Amino acid sequence: MRPKSSWCSKQQNQSLMAFSLSSSVHLVLCLALALTLISGQGPIGNSLQLATSSDVASETVTELTLEESPMIPEESFEALLDSSSISVDVSKPPDSAVSSDELGEVRRNLASITANAERIFGSEASAPPIAKSRATFFGAQADGNRFVFVIDSSGSMRGPRWEALCKELIRAIRSLSPDQDFFIISFDTQAHPMFGKAPPKGKFLSAVEKNVDRVQNWIRSIKHGSQTYPASAVGMAMKLEPDAIFLLSDGEISDSTIEDLRVCNKKQTDEGLKTITPIHTVLLHSQIGFAALETIALENSGTFTPVTPR
Repeated sequence: MRPKSSWCSKQQNQSLMAFSLSSSVHLVLCLALALTLISGQGPIGNSLQLATSSDVASETVTELTLEESPMIPEESFEALLDSSSISVDVSKPPDSAVSSDELGEVRRNLASITANAERIFGSEASAPPIAKSRATFFGAQADGNRFVFVIDSSGSMRGPRWEALCKELIRAIRSLSPDQDFFIISFDTQAHPMFGKAPPKGKFLSAVEKNVDRVQNWIRSIKHGSQTYPASAVGMAMKLEPDAIFLLSDGEISDSTIEDLRVCNKKQTDEGLKTITPIHTVLLHSQIGFAALETIALENSGTFTPVTPR
């Protein structure tokens, strides 16, 4: 074996001396801490010991772990600090115990801080529920921000029914909030998107006054057809991926709308088939088509609203 160099031996000796010195210092500190705790002369819960040492700061490092917490307004902190305070007499010698009166004052101040923290930030108070955006159409209600109105423009809708529809449709659009959008599709033998623009060219509009005026002019220009075939209009509405669809008619649905929705408006989940888009149906001033519109609503997580003449 190769002999160790004198430099290596010297380093080992220095390491042993440093280790011995460090161990001795830590042992002395531990004994001093133990004597400090014992000098309180009473149960730990009834005495509070404060000690400072510059030597301890030079020999040890204390790690402080802070948990992430939500930001609290600065004024809340100021109110909390103004409401209670704790004063510590640092002039006491390290080996002297805090009196029971002083300890009681500390506890009272801590209780006051806790009470004020609950008052300011709330201990069990919950945030007020956020109101959902909603649309209404002939009494039918739907939650969300994007809605498609699919309206019957067949021949039987002429006259009072059409007037009632136009009035309610404009009212429903005007009642939308700034964060809600709409699209309208009329149908007879085929679908007629508003302004003649089908998706993707046709897009949702906000209910600002200029858009409402455009819709009024468009509705008045619609020419009534001969049949009640909403399937293509509902399919067009689905492509827009709205939060809800309102489907209005006054007659018997004569196409495959019900069957198509059973396939196109469902998705498979772990809990079974779920509706993709809720469809709320309205039967306007008629008893014809009652069963079909009710079935569409029930099978597509919507509501069915029959409207009688006033």
